[in-house]
Amino acid sequence: MERAVGGGMDSTDRFKGWLDCSYDEQLTNLNLPWLPWIGAGFREQKVRTVVLGESVYDYSKGDAAKRERILHQDSLRTRHLNHAILAKFKSRYVRNFERAYFRKEKPTAQERQDLWGRVAYHNLVLRMLRASRARPSDADYANGWERFLEVARCLDAKQVVVYGLEQRKINALRSLQSLHGRIQHLEITGAAGVKPVALSLANASGSCMRLLFIRHPSAFFRWEEWGKVVQQFCGEPA
Repeated sequence: MERAVGGGMDSTDRFKGWLDCSYDEQLTNLNLPWLPWIGAGFREQKVRTVVLGESVYDYSKGDAAKRERILHQDSLRTRHLNHAILAKFKSRYVRNFERAYFRKEKPTAQERQDLWGRVAYHNLVLRMLRASRARPSDADYANGWERFLEVARCLDAKQVVVYGLEQRKINALRSLQSLHGRIQHLEITGAAGVKPVALSLANASGSCMRLLFIRHPSAFFRWEEWGKVVQQFCGEPA
């Protein structure tokens, strides 16, 4: 994908032209602890897609400067540039999703950058967890969904791929009063040993946003089988 330079983007900035900053004023007004990654080609997509991760944990090991960097508003964006676009780390949560999306074990650097350059990436849980084994609370999920709906409206997102199939996470979304009567179950075919969940959320204007819940790619993730589901939901890679 050719990186755009306008719309608030500067090809000389620290995000190397891969980030669309044109939504930042609206997103900053939402008072989010971390701003989402918005690929430079996101705005031009006919169907805008968000990949929704789960959480960030405190990996600073007592280093105050590192902890401050984790809590910085651009921390998620910097991490996504390094882990997803530049692939400086193995990072199963991005590498396995790429494998599923392209249905191949080793997507090329161009394919990887095309994917993350045209989607948004955000986390559902909006507080830093104390350790990698710590789990979000029901309140974390409920608050995360309320805030994510604001982000989705700001971005005019049409489809969301959600990392994690935990029933608590899905129930927290279903329990939101603002969505009462607006959630519908979508039929989506699973694959061998793979049971996705798909929902449609209707907004006040009558349009819908679709969500696909998949197993978290950093866990035991059968990318070959999940790839069939992701392709069915998102369509063939452009």
